Amino acid sequence: MLYLQTDAFQRAQRGEARIVVGRKGSGKTALFAQLRDYVRKNKKNIVIDLKPEGYKLLKFKETVLSLLTEGTVYHVITAFWEYLLLLEVCYKLLEKDKVPHTRDHRLYEPYRRLSELYESDEYVGEGDFSERMTKLISEITDNYNATCKDPHKSVLQQADITNLLYCHDVAKLRSQVENYLKFKDSLWLLFDNLDKGWPTHGVQKEDLIIIRSLLEATRKIERDLRKSNIDCHTIVFLRNDIYELLVDETPDRGKEAKVLLDWTDPDLLRELVRKRLLYSGVANNDSSFDNVWPKLCITHIQGEESSQHLIERSLMRPRCLLDILQHSKSYAVNLGHDRITEDDISKGLSQYSTDLLVDISYEIRDVFPEANDILYAFIGSKRRLTIEEVKTFLLEFDIQESNTDHIINLLFWYGFLGVVNQKNEVKYIYNFNYDIKLLRGLTKKIGMSNLIVEINSAFWPALDISKVSD
Repeated sequence: MLYLQTDAFQRAQRGEARIVVGRKGSGKTALFAQLRDYVRKNKKNIVIDLKPEGYKLLKFKETVLSLLTEGTVYHVITAFWEYLLLLEVCYKLLEKDKVPHTRDHRLYEPYRRLSELYESDEYVGEGDFSERMTKLISEITDNYNATCKDPHKSVLQQADITNLLYCHDVAKLRSQVENYLKFKDSLWLLFDNLDKGWPTHGVQKEDLIIIRSLLEATRKIERDLRKSNIDCHTIVFLRNDIYELLVDETPDRGKEAKVLLDWTDPDLLRELVRKRLLYSGVANNDSSFDNVWPKLCITHIQGEESSQHLIERSLMRPRCLLDILQHSKSYAVNLGHDRITEDDISKGLSQYSTDLLVDISYEIRDVFPEANDILYAFIGSKRRLTIEEVKTFLLEFDIQESNTDHIINLLFWYGFLGVVNQKNEVKYIYNFNYDIKLLRGLTKKIGMSNLIVEINSAFWPALDISKVSD
């Protein structure tokens, strides 16, 4: 599949950021896969691409974190990640050079020493990262239960968890890994799917501790390796809303360099579509979007350019735009149309709108459980509302009055609501480069008593929103 290599990809490729931040559907997983495949082209690079399964992280939180005192939790979880990642690097080195070390005299002895050290306890074995992580968590828990007379009342201190955690000589393990990596060009640690581990009742402080400690552990690994002149890069892929919560909970804000993956330019989305059409054979390398688009779809809908009509309903998310096109194309194919018609788009948007309503509801619930299913409070609403009318809808949906302002901010943040400015134009969060402070600044300039908001047209079909503003 062709991939649009944006500036975010190029910066990640150069190792200029440790965090890639983007909303769901912005292309984080696609960038993860493309970056992984690009780095792997150099056979002397070591790529650790990890996607911990959500329930594994939940088990991690429920078992290991529950054993710790508040004063030791951050240190211990950081040590856990460092130990686990060193073992994963060791596993990858042994797997990658299982055959090559027998043909390279430089690798033979270092490989044997590394293998003997790695295989010195029962934690190691076949399977994927999640399975090995689960085994280590279970081993820690079992050791704890075996050494504590009353596991339900005992709480681990730092020295206790260190004894239970390290099955290897960590200093020796780190030294052996560093020595072996000198035969390689670089080490890349890539993490995706971390935000899929959040519980359905919302992000908790412990979830953010897991991410903070992971970042600290990888920073320590990078620092130690670079002292030995070993090139090492870490990139963690996170949802934008989770990143904002992480920043709020982090004392040293701005310490981690980030790449913002959110999209703001409609022309980039058009180029993405052109690339997809190029891949499918509809277009060739010399074809512009304006030449290709009419082959796929009618050019105008009720006087509006059709690609702009769809982009305005995509929340500026590539995945959403592709979903609209896929739904519309499916109706066109099923009805035997040679290209997507206005009726196909109308039906496709209706199906897409329902899917989007569910997806955004889940996203809001993940970060603020009290707002569960809050979007359904606007069923049958007008498209334009005063702030007081919005608050009335929330209160009628059994939202506590003390939470209404925070929920309205969330509705702005997720692009559900936009602000109608003095020129009668609707401005959403993505029109402000996803800077919520700029959007709030506009609301203050207009004044809350005069503020009019509009529900994003992407949600109109699902919520049966009236297109009449008054």
